[in-house]
Amino acid sequence: MTTDAATIETRSAEPATAGAAQSRVAAVWSAADRFLSHAGDWLNPILVKETRQALKSSQFTITFVLVLAACWIVTIGVVAYIGPRIFYSAEGGTLLAWYYAVLALPLLVVVPLSAFRSLTAEREDNTYDLLSITTLRPRQIISGKLGSAIAQMAVYFSVITPCLAFTYLLRGVDLPTIATLLLFTFFWSLGLSMVGILLATLTTQRFVQVFVLVGFVGGLLFMFYCGLWLGYYAGYYGRSTLWGVGNEFWIFLGVVATLYGTFFALAYFAAAGMITFTSENRSTPLRACMAVQQAAFVGWMAAAWISDNFGLEVVLVMAIISGIYWYAMGTMLTAERPTMSQRVRRRLPQSFFGRMFLSWFNPGPASGYMFVIANITAVAVLCLLAIAFGEFIASRSGGGRPTVVEVLDAMFIGWGYVVAYLGVGVLAISALRRIATVTMLASVLIHLLLLLAGFGIPYAVKSMSLELREADYSFLQVTDPVFSIWHVLDGGTTSDASVLLLLIPGVAICVLLLNVPRIIRELRVVREAAPARVLQDEAELHPTPASLPQNPWDEPV
Repeated sequence: MTTDAATIETRSAEPATAGAAQSRVAAVWSAADRFLSHAGDWLNPILVKETRQALKSSQFTITFVLVLAACWIVTIGVVAYIGPRIFYSAEGGTLLAWYYAVLALPLLVVVPLSAFRSLTAEREDNTYDLLSITTLRPRQIISGKLGSAIAQMAVYFSVITPCLAFTYLLRGVDLPTIATLLLFTFFWSLGLSMVGILLATLTTQRFVQVFVLVGFVGGLLFMFYCGLWLGYYAGYYGRSTLWGVGNEFWIFLGVVATLYGTFFALAYFAAAGMITFTSENRSTPLRACMAVQQAAFVGWMAAAWISDNFGLEVVLVMAIISGIYWYAMGTMLTAERPTMSQRVRRRLPQSFFGRMFLSWFNPGPASGYMFVIANITAVAVLCLLAIAFGEFIASRSGGGRPTVVEVLDAMFIGWGYVVAYLGVGVLAISALRRIATVTMLASVLIHLLLLLAGFGIPYAVKSMSLELREADYSFLQVTDPVFSIWHVLDGGTTSDASVLLLLIPGVAICVLLLNVPRIIRELRVVREAAPARVLQDEAELHPTPASLPQNPWDEPV
């Protein structure tokens, strides 16, 4: 009788237990739904919009189906090709190479191209104008585009990662190699997506966008080709391709990570600046990124200089790379708009020390020119200190080439070329702006044409002259920076080096003096007070928060 009663109670309790479990599951599901709803409201609206459009597009559907079909074909085909050897032979590397080829196509081609098209399509469909007048900031738009690219990458990774894990079971590859390969591919694809977004912001002309698109697709196909080789070497040679070479690998990884991070930040702020209104300050974040990038570069080169026993070649490499870098950046910084809007003027540094140290970060072609000169001069001073330390403190055997004198001559001549060419470019652009509108792209082209003229005209004249054709170097090529510096480093005669050392920096200083009035004119721009109307609008948009009690005695009774 007691057993029957217990059985009846147990049977009656089962529906109650099942109902309680269902209610708990429903509560958890409801909580998850509320969390996702709040997360959707909290996320970047551009990210939500772009992800929905990308995942619903036919391009993504076709690519996703093709990736699944390719994985299936690769699995069947490679396993059939291996045959009975799969039971006793380590064939995981073969399958890894094929799977990575399947993964590389969407990540290195499709996703970056989709990021490029996501922004160009906004301009073609005339939806970007509506987007630009919303409260979204340009950085939010760029971040949303990048977030959509990351979401697409996550979907493709979810397809391929189990297949790559399967290759580990076949032996021949280890898990760190697979994880490192996936990590490299993720950042590789993310960087290409950032480049695609930056290229999409460069111009609004459709015929120019077509040329940019063709070049970008060509670059992506080349990246895919490099990815195939990376997967092949990772599959057949294992960790020696990606890592496992001792401390040098971590140093190399640190250098690559530094370059990647700084260039990624530079491209991010450049893309955000290109879609920002012209009245905003586009230049200061870019100049800050350049300064940080130079500091990181100098730090790594200093480490290389110390590990190389204070080698002179490291100092020379640092000077050459810095000269090329700052000339390339100077062509863009000196192409900025000469006028500064009132919105930017209201945010200029106000204190004495702020104006002293931060005025070079203000937008403007002349301040950009001076910013480049200041940085390249700082690099030259550091190189001089390094050479002096290597010569008088460290014990180093001499007699090698190039000598200290040749390096010093080449460094001063290179400094003069950068200052002179950029200064002449600033003067030419300023003159052209008096009679026509000169865009940033046109300004960069003017700088490049000046450099090409300095290289091409002397070379053409020398080639047509019977007397100078066989000469190693003539002063007719004094406008050619590459051959002139190479002539000094390659053991050019002392008299030639002395003439170049006197002529090039002298011309550079003259060009700098001609630009001094423009530099002073831009530096004399000071901070302006905001009008009452602007202050009222800012107060309405960002009201002052209500004061709260600071201690228990301030609580209302």
